[in-house]
Amino acid sequence: MYTFDEFQSDVIRIAKSHGYKVGRLRGTGIPQVDFGHKKLHGKHFRALFPSVLTDNADINKLIEKIAPGRPCTHLPFRKIVKQIRNERPQAYADTVRAG
Repeated sequence: MYTFDEFQSDVIRIAKSHGYKVGRLRGTGIPQVDFGHKKLHGKHFRALFPSVLTDNADINKLIEKIAPGRPCTHLPFRKIVKQIRNERPQAYADTVRAG
């Protein structure tokens, strides 16, 4: 079963490989990704998991629901999710079955 910790690790790893700055949320140690002008962090990732991996996930709407005003995060996060689906087909299948 694909876990949140694995999902978050994949998001961070893929974001780094795409050239995005990865760091920690000040004062908390929570991982975050800087997509240029806006950031998403571990609490956002937790709120998005596992629904963001489902077949019909509208990633833009999911992000707006938990982190409004961050449209510059939509496209890169969609690309990250697509890469996770491609690299970990079993994780994607687990999420589809669970959803």
